Amino acid sequence: MQPECGDNHLLNASEDDVKAILKTLLCAGALLICRTQAHATEGGQTNWASGVQTIYPALVPAQGQTLWQDYFVVNPNGAYSSASQKSSVPGFRATAIANAARLFHTWHGTVLGANISSSAILAVNSVTLRAGGHSGNAFGPNWLYLAPLYLSWHTPTFHAYLGEGAFLPIGSFSKTDVVSESTNVFGFNQEAAVTWMPTKRFDISAEGELQINAKNGATNYKSGNVINIDFGANYMPFTSLPQLRIGPNGFITSQFTNDRQYGQRVGDGNRLQKFGLGPQIIWFFKPPYAVAFKWQHEFGVENSMRGDRYWLQFQIPL
Repeated sequence: MQPECGDNHLLNASEDDVKAILKTLLCAGALLICRTQAHATEGGQTNWASGVQTIYPALVPAQGQTLWQDYFVVNPNGAYSSASQKSSVPGFRATAIANAARLFHTWHGTVLGANISSSAILAVNSVTLRAGGHSGNAFGPNWLYLAPLYLSWHTPTFHAYLGEGAFLPIGSFSKTDVVSESTNVFGFNQEAAVTWMPTKRFDISAEGELQINAKNGATNYKSGNVINIDFGANYMPFTSLPQLRIGPNGFITSQFTNDRQYGQRVGDGNRLQKFGLGPQIIWFFKPPYAVAFKWQHEFGVENSMRGDRYWLQFQIPL
C-alpha cells in the first residue's frame, strides 16, 4: 500500500517507506513563481507560487514593450501540518529558495477592445529537507510556464485581465530520492486579475488562479485541483516621496478536489489549505523600473509545509 500524505507514518515505517513518505512530502518544485509554489498537492506543493501576484497584477506592458519581471523567494519551513496536527512529521525542516524570471510582452493592436499580451516564466529552485533522520537536497530548473494569451482592459483607474497558461516540468525527478528538482506534474492554470487605483495615493489588487493538475506518471499520484487568490494594497505615505508605496499583502490557497493515487483517494483527500499575510514595500525608479520587498507569514495550514515567505521582486524594460 502506498504512503499517504498528511498521515504520520514515520514513527513505524521502514527506511524505504520513510524515503517514500519524504518524497511525497516534498517534490522540490515547491516554490515558485512562482511561481514557484503553485501547490496542488503531492507533498502539499503546487507549481504556482501562492502569494506571488500581490503587486499590480492587472498591469501589463505598453503595446510593443517587453518587460523582464523577476521573483526571488526564500521559504524556510519548520513543520509539516496535516489536517489534524500542526506538526505531523518529527524533526521536519525544509528550506526552498526559488527564482522565476518572466518575459512579458504586449503586442500591437487590440481584440474586443483588449490589449493582447504573452508571457513565459522559467523557475529554478534549491530545496533542502531534513526529517525522520533522513535528509536531501536538490538544485536545478523546475518548470517552464507558458501563457501565450492575456486579454487586458484598462481605464485611468481600473485594470483587468484574463489569461491562461500551462506548466511544463523540465527538471529531473526521481521517486526514490528524498527531494527532486521538479514536481514532475504538467498543469493548466487559468488567471484573472484586477487592479483599482481610485486615487493617486491608494490602490488595491487581487489575482485568482484555478490550477488543474495532471497525474505524476512516476508515482501515479493525481494531485487535487486548487484555487488560489493573491491580494495586496498600497499607499503613498508621503506626497514628497511619490516613489514609495507600503501596504499589506497575502494569499488564500484552497484545494477543492481530492488527491488520488492508483485510482484511490489518498487518506481523507489530503486537501491543501494555506493562508498568508504580511507587509510589502515598493520603490519606483523611473517607470517602469521598480523593486519590491515583501513578507508573508503562513497560517491555517493543512497538508503542507508551514513557514514564512520572503520575497524580492523587480521589473525592468528590455
